[in-house]
Amino acid sequence: QPKKQPPDADDLTSDSVQSISVNTLFLLSTTVDRMNNVLWPYLLEFVTPIQFTNALTPLCKSLMYLAMKKQEEGENASLIRYDLNANLPSPYALTTRLLVVSSQPYVGDCRGTAALRLLNVLHYSVHPTLDQLWSKKVPLLVEHIEGRKGLLLG
Repeated sequence: QPKKQPPDADDLTSDSVQSISVNTLFLLSTTVDRMNNVLWPYLLEFVTPIQFTNALTPLCKSLMYLAMKKQEEGENASLIRYDLNANLPSPYALTTRLLVVSSQPYVGDCRGTAALRLLNVLHYSVHPTLDQLWSKKVPLLVEHIEGRKGLLLG
């Protein structure tokens, strides 16, 4: 006769699956070179749909890493080629979604902070005139939020 599992066994399993999935996504985006072209920019398609809100923290972190890698390779001006990728959210949709999420920086494993960091990396792709303003202001805002988090937790 099979053993009965405790009532919260399903929760532990879903948490384990989530943790493994998050780690796999981050490992794929940071360690497997050929995955850059597979994941970038297609992961951006998952930023705006509401049903993926709980996945935004790892998604933003992976996208931020991929975008920074593209910038290091000299692709700063054309990080997101909207003309070649019809399924990508518009710059307006990306900006709106990331700003709305960042309005609650400590919710959902600090997804608001991750959203701000991604927005900072993508600012030129959102709109070129944001470059000077956002490259100065967004890092200060992230620093302030992270400092407040330390005060709130400590």
